[in-house]
Amino acid sequence: MDDMQRNQLLAVLVVVVIVGAAGAFILLAPPPITLAEDQTIIWETIGLPEYMDPHKNYETAGSWVHFNIYETMFTYPWDTADTNPSVPLLATDVSTSADGKTYTFTLREGVTFQDGTEWNSTAAQMNFWRILGCGWDDGWGPAWMIAEPILGGLAVEDAVYDYGDGSQEHIDAWNIWMNSSGAVTTDGEFTLVIKLAYAYTPFVSAMTYEVAAMISPTYFMAHGGMAPGGDASWMNEHACGTGPYELVTWIQDDRIEMTLFEDYWRAEDAKITHTYAGTITDVTIKLNAEVNSRILNLEAGTVDAGYWPVTHSYLLYNNVTTIGDGTLQSLNPDLKVWAGNPTFDVMFLGFNMNPYLNRSGEITLTPWADINARKAVSYAFDYDALIDNVLNGFGQQLQGPIPIGMFGHYDDLFMFELDMDLAVTAWNLAMEDGLDDIWANNSYMLDIYYNEGNTQREAAALLVKQGIEAIIADPASTNPSETLVIDVKSLEWASYLYQVRNKQLPIFWLGWAPDYADPDNYAAPFVKSTGTFPSRVGLAGSTGVDGVVWDAATIDDLIDDAAVETNAATRISLYQQVQEAIVAHCAFLWGYQSTSFHVERVEMNGYIFNPMHDPYFYHYFKTA
Repeated sequence: MDDMQRNQLLAVLVVVVIVGAAGAFILLAPPPITLAEDQTIIWETIGLPEYMDPHKNYETAGSWVHFNIYETMFTYPWDTADTNPSVPLLATDVSTSADGKTYTFTLREGVTFQDGTEWNSTAAQMNFWRILGCGWDDGWGPAWMIAEPILGGLAVEDAVYDYGDGSQEHIDAWNIWMNSSGAVTTDGEFTLVIKLAYAYTPFVSAMTYEVAAMISPTYFMAHGGMAPGGDASWMNEHACGTGPYELVTWIQDDRIEMTLFEDYWRAEDAKITHTYAGTITDVTIKLNAEVNSRILNLEAGTVDAGYWPVTHSYLLYNNVTTIGDGTLQSLNPDLKVWAGNPTFDVMFLGFNMNPYLNRSGEITLTPWADINARKAVSYAFDYDALIDNVLNGFGQQLQGPIPIGMFGHYDDLFMFELDMDLAVTAWNLAMEDGLDDIWANNSYMLDIYYNEGNTQREAAALLVKQGIEAIIADPASTNPSETLVIDVKSLEWASYLYQVRNKQLPIFWLGWAPDYADPDNYAAPFVKSTGTFPSRVGLAGSTGVDGVVWDAATIDDLIDDAAVETNAATRISLYQQVQEAIVAHCAFLWGYQSTSFHVERVEMNGYIFNPMHDPYFYHYFKTA
């Protein structure tokens, strides 16, 4: 049958009688549909991956692409919002020793990588070796979530943070770990054994993140290897996994093109639960930072899906709370909307408390070393305006680093709120302590940054500007000696990340989506000294209430103890102490925790919300 005949064929209602131990029952086939001739997807978004290497990339745009190219041992249920990593992919089973330190994975047989390499325990072992060798990105990569719990891995991490990614010390520590620790071993062709340094409750969850995606060892050994210090240039821009789509083209700052992997191992099994699995043949993800252009393209049907920010939700959302199939919440019959699902995605403002800023080669003092300056902004910020006017109600004020609804969240944790009297009081104390001299050192200029195309962060940055200007305008305020010029500026995503990571921005908005559904994935990145954000904001050595220096050693120990604790009540108590400490220090302004707003053309089918992953194209299909 040719493609035209297939696409125009209406499925016939089929009645199947199945007889089993419990008796006979009737299984009805899905209702008839007409498939569209064109089974390609064009998706517009505001950011493309930083790297194509899943062991190295650590941002959401890349993780989404990798989710469709690569696979991990386990994943989350396809068709629910369940955050339990219970779906086996490259593993079929896992058992844990009585002490919780040894994980034995039974690997799936009959799987091949996109270059024809066979998947087996040796391939898995080499991938774990490579994660600790190449997954650091100068300390900004995701390897920490594997390295810290795995036996001997902390020594490799310490070498990276103390001496540098790819340093001789890193190479030496990695070689010792790989050759002597016995952390990752094979027990036959399809059994992998991983030993941990301590019982770590969320270990399998952590391995659902793309840092544990499996790359063809033949491929990465031919392109830079797995040891620290290798040439990463090829793997930064190319991909070879076991997943349903292959990378065809990546044009930086323009587009990514993927095509269906014809020998994908799930091709037949997937159709048992998803009748039209594998229907989408090609996917193009295009960069388009202009919100009105994206909206017009969606409405015109020149693209199939795209990032429609909640700042513009009023153009499409009809305020119906029943989510349904995407058609119930849309004002436009040509578009589907899924809105209001609770997420674990958070947005926050980071105060750069490092002593000095590098502004285009000009070294200046930071305004945010004084906690009173940070408090002033935190009290002057209009949180209700952010939620009601910017997000149009699609979110709630964030209460500390662990999101509402996640285990370990502290409901009674202090929250800042708009209070201009307290904002002015804190500002005046900072001015007494020398803030005016710091403004002079900065030529009475403050730049607030957001990533290009992100209208929520742009509006949030403007609210910070308005808050500071409101302080200065208050009659009770001690004003700077000269007019403070505050500008809100955008940067392209990769440039934005680079400058945040290199501590060049005085104040910045950034988001955090969960790597795995556990409070450790928020406490560690936000608070622990080796985490993603503490060095960016200069947490170590910064001063808080009454000039007390941040006690990194004590707080790090609390986070470590919470990660290994098996008693739920004790674990909650430890996380409460961590949350109280970081909020009191005022290192971050906790902006919001979002609810979902997802838009596609009406002919698109297959989207299911899950807070742990973005759309999975293999289960999609387009109807006529």
